[in-house]
Amino acid sequence: MKDSSLFSSRKSSNKNDQVSMAYAALKEPTHGQRIVGDSLWLSKKMVDDGCTLGQTLHVMEEQCKSCDVVSPMFCVDQCETWKVKKELREIGRVLSEDDHGLKLLNALKNERRLAILNILWQRPFSVDGLQKKLGNCGLHHSKKTISEYLKPLLKAGLVRESSKRFLLTLYGRKVYDAVVKHGFKEQLPIHSGGYEERILRNLLDSGKTRDELVKVGPAKSLSRVLKRLLERKLIVNNSPSARIFYFRTKRVLSLEQLSPTQKKICEAIPQNGISASDLAESVGISLRRTYKYLRSLRGKKLVFRRDTPVTYELLERGRVVAGFLEEIAGVE
Repeated sequence: MKDSSLFSSRKSSNKNDQVSMAYAALKEPTHGQRIVGDSLWLSKKMVDDGCTLGQTLHVMEEQCKSCDVVSPMFCVDQCETWKVKKELREIGRVLSEDDHGLKLLNALKNERRLAILNILWQRPFSVDGLQKKLGNCGLHHSKKTISEYLKPLLKAGLVRESSKRFLLTLYGRKVYDAVVKHGFKEQLPIHSGGYEERILRNLLDSGKTRDELVKVGPAKSLSRVLKRLLERKLIVNNSPSARIFYFRTKRVLSLEQLSPTQKKICEAIPQNGISASDLAESVGISLRRTYKYLRSLRGKKLVFRRDTPVTYELLERGRVVAGFLEEIAGVE
């Protein structure tokens, strides 16, 4: 369905029949004796309640089964359920595009577009209305500029146009809810190829070595991608001193002439190795003296060192961004 590198496809766990039954009896509060926009209201409620877009479409289709339609043109011109179904099917088409993940993220990495989504989350507006609302936020732009800001949002399926007004799609509501929930704003480089996002999601479960991350991003640009993430304090790598581990050889200590401190250091080295800083803390001597004793023990063939690979892990800020990426990847 989605860009396999940015938004890996997920198996749907929809229980559509149960969802249909749960929402079948819901009705929008009436205005006098007339129910206004029942399907629009119901679909927004379902999305806000956490239903998937697939579940929402299923409920709309169930509503159609009990409808005594006058003519097909009545559906096209007046039926709100038909309009909701049309929107959801169009969203499904957009989500199936190979480059959807990249278009979506690049559309969101812009302060003005996020401001537009916030305005449209409240209610639909024309370009004139958006210009006025943005101006109230201190963002003064021409109508032409605002139209340019809208284009990526339209292409990503977050916004649609109806009768010269722009409104948030059901997909747009889900994505913008995730934006607000995770406080997503300008943490990622703009106009990127999506490699930063792939790496952040890949690091969500555990730290990874450079060799493991090469499978996620291209080797030629991996260094630049990692540097950008490090500069934005989204990830961290282990320090040089933490990448050097010391191990015991199989030589018997009792056969060697060792000082009490040398013997203490040898006995403090676990089977799976230890860094010099952890070893210094364990035996209670300075790091400088620890290195001195380790050099002498290496000379006696009692200790050897091994350099471990550079590993990258998420910082708290990076974990928040990765959580946002994971959530919008699960919107379906």
